[in-house]
Amino acid sequence: MAVLSVVLGLLPAWAWACPTCVARAPESAGRSALLVGALLLVPFLLVALGVWAAVRAARGDAKRSS
Repeated sequence: MAVLSVVLGLLPAWAWACPTCVARAPESAGRSALLVGALLLVPFLLVALGVWAAVRAARGDAKRSS
């Protein structure tokens, strides 16, 4: 029971409000498109970062061994 109260205590105050109390105006179409575009690009950026790190690590290993 104590764990449940701690977890519920970690929720922000707005999460306890009724849905109509926290209703916001919808996002503009341009801002929504930017958000969707950013969400679509994130996986590609993460893969590119991983490839860059792997190449850099491989180069470092090759320099150390010679």
